[in-house]
Amino acid sequence: MPNRILKESICTSDNLNNLTPQEEIFFYRIMVNCDDYGITDARSKILKAKCFPLKEVKDSDIEKWLMALINADLVMVYEVSGKRYLKMTTWENHQQIRAKRSKYPTPDNHCNHLIADDIKCPRNPIQSESNPNPNSSRDNHVTVTQQKENKKYIYTAFEEFWTAYPKKVAKQDATKAWEKIGPDAELTKTIMQGLGKVKQSRQWTEGFIPNASTWLNGRRWEDDYTLTLVKSESSEWEPGEKERLMDEIARAKKGMGLQ
Repeated sequence: MPNRILKESICTSDNLNNLTPQEEIFFYRIMVNCDDYGITDARSKILKAKCFPLKEVKDSDIEKWLMALINADLVMVYEVSGKRYLKMTTWENHQQIRAKRSKYPTPDNHCNHLIADDIKCPRNPIQSESNPNPNSSRDNHVTVTQQKENKKYIYTAFEEFWTAYPKKVAKQDATKAWEKIGPDAELTKTIMQGLGKVKQSRQWTEGFIPNASTWLNGRRWEDDYTLTLVKSESSEWEPGEKERLMDEIARAKKGMGLQ
């Protein structure tokens, strides 16, 4: 297997930066096992044997890490004759190609091109090798095109959230928290509605606002803010309401290390 080239640009790559350390290690180990065209067998047991011959790694971890690489647009996965393969998406930009042809079936020759260069394969690219119900796989497959569209929507929705969130610190952490949730349009609407309510609460108007990542990771949009809306000077407190609000403020301060 020829040596592979690593450039210093990996240190500033947004795609790699979005990976966990384990996912990034997996990416590099796949790289040194690809042929001259950036292609290799993508069955989980094969990847585990090639990439981690001396480590105890679960098949489920391989599947999880592989999905992360797909979502980061670092690899594409396709199936030919019931066997799964992967191709590194920017291989030709960084590696030298010496062989005349790939050791493996290429996506160009063996997968249906339904939209431009996007690849749609007959089953979910991250499903397990054994599946007693292939029709279910076809019904629920996740295509590369769909993955890209979903990712684009998630980032667009996050920017909407970030613009509305009043505390503009630790955006990278907030981005990771948002990606972990991966909200669709309906959940995004729910999150924005919850944000609209909490922005009117006494804690927030008094400046006790958590970082966006903390708020997202805690699913705080699900909190009940009906009793914490700001009172005007002329409003009267319901019996016990002021005490409850002061208790909430005290808990919020403690949670942010302000007490």
